[in-house]
Amino acid sequence: MNLLKIPKSTGFILVFVVLFFVGCEEFVEIDPPRTEIMNESLFTSDQGANAAINGLYSQLVEVNTENILSAGLEMFTGLYSDELNDLSDDLQRLEFVSSDITPSNSTINRLFWRQSYTFINSANSIIEGLRESPLSSEIRDQVLGEALMIRALTHFYLVNLFGQIPVVLSTNVEINETIEKSTVDEVYDQIEADLLEAQSLMLEDYLFTSNRARPNKFAANALLARVYLYLEDWENAEMQATSVIERADLYELQPNVNDVFLVGSTEAIWNLVPEPNANQVRVGFIFNLPSFAPSFFWVNELRPEFLNSFDATDARLTNWTDTLNATFIYPNKYKLGFGDVAFDPQELLAVFRLAEVYLIRAEASAQQGDINEAQADLNVVRNRAGLANTSALDQPELLDAIFLERKHELFTEFGHRWFDLKRTGRASSVLSTIPGKNWQDTDLLWPLPEQELLINPNLLPQNPEY
Repeated sequence: MNLLKIPKSTGFILVFVVLFFVGCEEFVEIDPPRTEIMNESLFTSDQGANAAINGLYSQLVEVNTENILSAGLEMFTGLYSDELNDLSDDLQRLEFVSSDITPSNSTINRLFWRQSYTFINSANSIIEGLRESPLSSEIRDQVLGEALMIRALTHFYLVNLFGQIPVVLSTNVEINETIEKSTVDEVYDQIEADLLEAQSLMLEDYLFTSNRARPNKFAANALLARVYLYLEDWENAEMQATSVIERADLYELQPNVNDVFLVGSTEAIWNLVPEPNANQVRVGFIFNLPSFAPSFFWVNELRPEFLNSFDATDARLTNWTDTLNATFIYPNKYKLGFGDVAFDPQELLAVFRLAEVYLIRAEASAQQGDINEAQADLNVVRNRAGLANTSALDQPELLDAIFLERKHELFTEFGHRWFDLKRTGRASSVLSTIPGKNWQDTDLLWPLPEQELLINPNLLPQNPEY
């Protein structure tokens, strides 16, 4: 089934979750027509609007599978870049390790393409419902901003993985089943538009949520800072990052790196909360190797050359990695793994956190020639890791130092390492030297899923050399 033809089924998933959250209220008795995934009556109350967005969050953290916002990027871009090695004989996974992904790879289609557009479609249903809603309230604006944020973030990851992609802004089946790709610039224009609107709508505090489990205005600012960094709009990247950093009443780095991902962390800008029946972050479940590893899907280890790039005194090396049987070293940012039971969430998935924002501002400042400001922001992150101030004194040295710091601070988080290699033009020089990788310059883009191209020829042409 073509992913871009799924809005009706997605609506049933979302409505089911809404029913779970709000019970059998009249406003969830929905019989959507073919081109809609929710009846507008869902959005006639604040309770209904909150239930709809909570339903979308339940999709994002579904416990039994990875997706683009829950362990998928961490695992597969980690394998594709220089972070992770795979200890299995799974041919689908080994295609990522060797940089030989085929268009028929089911992980590309299922995990990254279809599920991502499912999230976008669910966000669109909320956006459409609220734009047509009689509601006029703070909650209505907040939920609309959150849906725009999720749509922007998902498009952001898709464009950075695949290049030209469809920008989906409607739940209309007739439109979506024959949709064409947009240029990269057009995708970014829509991402920026969504985030600027989200900024104008969302609240600045977290009084509407617990555990920072829903994004506020500053989460939109953080994503905008990242977007502008990728677009090399250094001035706007610095401005958006500064707007977050200056809110010291809301955000500060955790002094201890082991506290960064815990409930109550003041470093978190936006968290995703695990499903209640798991109370465990999926990336922790996947990466922490149990005693019987490597087996099943517990097969990821950090590459030796990646580990060797750390200073031996770096607190992140000693606290964010662990070793099984004195042999396999694995990511351990999230401590709860297979067999660990938590009756309440102890760890939360940090979608955005303050350390990244400091590094965004450091890079943007360095690119503008502001050496002192760049050094200061870089040192904030280095010092928290137990490292001395940077020895980089000029722009080229500073940019290299910031690139390395991002490697160590953000490893196995939402694909940062892979995207940094791509956007800085270093992917080929770094990955072509790794044994077992059949790296080519055209590997900077992943292939569009073969199945989707067969169903919708308007998605052609395929990315080069696939």
